[in-house]
Amino acid sequence: MREAVNYILDYIYPPRCLICSDLILTNNGFCAPCWSKLNFITQPYCEICCFEFSLDYSIGNNKCIRCIDNPPNYDYARSLLRFDENSKKIIHTLKYYDRTFVANHCARMMMSRFKEDILSADIIMPVPMNKWKRLSRLYNHSQILAEEIAKLSAKEITSDVLIKSKNTRSQTGLARKYRLDNLSGSLSINYPQKIRRKRILLIDDVMTTGSTVNLCAGQLKKAGAKSVIVLCIARTLL
Repeated sequence: MREAVNYILDYIYPPRCLICSDLILTNNGFCAPCWSKLNFITQPYCEICCFEFSLDYSIGNNKCIRCIDNPPNYDYARSLLRFDENSKKIIHTLKYYDRTFVANHCARMMMSRFKEDILSADIIMPVPMNKWKRLSRLYNHSQILAEEIAKLSAKEITSDVLIKSKNTRSQTGLARKYRLDNLSGSLSINYPQKIRRKRILLIDDVMTTGSTVNLCAGQLKKAGAKSVIVLCIARTLL
């Protein structure tokens, strides 16, 4: 029955590539040319923040200078893709154009690449969005992505513990210092008993300076979380 429904839906709404929008034969998300253009983050990269090294000049235990000098609150972060024009189209399609089904494609790729990290978590949690911004956008794209990952991994998901209590301006285009100022005092914790001694998997779309996920991880650990791993679709190269 489900196969018949999918066949009808594919006939009415034939699958298209998430990047170029060309028709594709199967609903796997990408045409062959666009798939070949995806820049997956590979070694060598910082084992903490996943900043990709242009050359294999890593220091110590494969950590970047920033993570050595100022270790983040999260235990480590992993990102699937470099943030470039191709990954940007995927993320913006999910984030701004109501094509929430894109989250399923991203979740399947992330599950394939980071299965061990995902399965090691006790609770999956999205980076929160302020309620007023959510009303204007209608949904939190990070939450939808987290829900898809939770379905694939059969893990518990919660979105009522870490709360964006203050509406802040977009982090896009802000320098690191101003990102920190912008986020100051914007997060709060509800129901800390839910996360005490738990391993948290924190889900976001793009990691730039890491200010947002770092602040989130700090709040979660203050509330008693055992560890916080960050998982993103894409990582910028600053």
